Amino acid sequence: MNAETQTAIDQTGESTCWCCGLIRSENALVHLGNHPEVAICINCVHFLQRRARDVQATAVRQRMRRAAESIRGQVIARGWHERPVIGPALMWVNRHLPW
Repeated sequence: MNAETQTAIDQTGESTCWCCGLIRSENALVHLGNHPEVAICINCVHFLQRRARDVQATAVRQRMRRAAESIRGQVIARGWHERPVIGPALMWVNRHLPW
């Protein structure tokens, strides 16, 4: 990102997610407590939360998580998450899985 682009983003009240690099409004970003210059979008926060739970998970939970990731990968590869009827349901399940 060049200086002109950064200046234009700053003037519109938007910032870049440090994780995925997407430009988001300041309201859609979470700033870290001791490092307010670090801003992360909500999607990346959920992703990082899931990864943090994986690190602390038991062996059984890790196996269940790997199975869920495998199923998630197959759903995405087949494009089922983009279908009008089952897509929203699959995305809801993905957001609310306990692992």
